[in-house]
Amino acid sequence: MEFLMEHWVTILLILALVVHIVYDVIQFHKMPRDEQYQRIRGWLLQAVMLAEREFGSGTGALKLSSVYAEFCKQLPWIAKVISYETFSKCVDDALEEMKEILAKNKKIAAVVEDGGVA
Repeated sequence: MEFLMEHWVTILLILALVVHIVYDVIQFHKMPRDEQYQRIRGWLLQAVMLAEREFGSGTGALKLSSVYAEFCKQLPWIAKVISYETFSKCVDDALEEMKEILAKNKKIAAVVEDGGVA
């Protein structure tokens, strides 16, 4: 009982965090499949752009590894059901989309390539 009285704030914060995570997972599972896919695709595109900005071109394996590590950290419940090969194909799709975006929008290209705004 003394332990509870001394650590009630920490226990309450951990409980609130767990409830929040469970709520987010349930809300995600309630979404239609298309919306789930679009959210994951959007996150993946952002992660690919950040990896491109951080590592530059010609570092494909390093960027893939970095994006996969972040994916496992941010979306662990999804990472458990998607194979690495499937994830790699999704990253390839996101890379193609990124190339199209960078070709169309020079300001975004400047941010990704140089870390600044043109």
